[in-house]
Amino acid sequence: MPDSPRSTQLNATLMAAALVLPASPYAADFMQWSNSEIQYLHGANYNEPFNPQDVSQSIITITHAHGWAYGRNFFFMDTLFSEAGQPSQINLYGEAYSTFSVGKILERDLSFGILKDFGVTGGVNLGENMDNRQSGFRAWLYGVTVDLDLPGFDYFNIDFLRQRVTETADIGTSWQITPVWKLPFQIAGTKWSLEGFADFIGSNHTAARQALAQPQLRLDIGDFWGNGNHLYLGIEYQYWHNKYGIKGLHDNAPQALLLWKF
Repeated sequence: MPDSPRSTQLNATLMAAALVLPASPYAADFMQWSNSEIQYLHGANYNEPFNPQDVSQSIITITHAHGWAYGRNFFFMDTLFSEAGQPSQINLYGEAYSTFSVGKILERDLSFGILKDFGVTGGVNLGENMDNRQSGFRAWLYGVTVDLDLPGFDYFNIDFLRQRVTETADIGTSWQITPVWKLPFQIAGTKWSLEGFADFIGSNHTAARQALAQPQLRLDIGDFWGNGNHLYLGIEYQYWHNKYGIKGLHDNAPQALLLWKF
């Protein structure tokens, strides 16, 4: 959701599978809900290692999530275009996760109080600098996810994961805790949502502890002309403490957001 760093040739086979499988006849028979988005983000004061200048960049993000008979799957890929403050370059960064719901597998209602369900989660994070063809960032994650039923929220989930970074060097394991949320609300008849994620990542052999949060405030502007839940305008704020695990490197970057949901 974190995590989840945004700066990273993805494994073509994995990415193709993540995009194609949801449309297969098998998946269609079991799919319970589906959500896909294309986001455009622009910011002007990112910090990068060994660079005293503020970096300006645009980001195009494709996300897809769907629920099926035994859980849910989630995938996103960022394409980052540097525009000023550093040499022009293109970076790719993507994550894919599957969560198997214990409640769905057992066909039992496990809700109790604010607990809605829990599951087993596995995922992979892959990143590549397209101007440098050497192997990029690789991390593998596994653990449990707790789904909470909180008043007003469409969802509030927390991943408790073990993370192993294997490239660009095998630097061992650490932990990651990632809450993900969506809170819709209305102001004077206009439709808004506050949604996003935060990654809290432990230290390992070479990286310091990290905290990355990317909350988004979205306004449903399509609703103004009777075509709601498709076109959104808003802002995303990126806070990244010890960016890339580099102690003392931080981001505090507001980003303009334009989004199409389908």
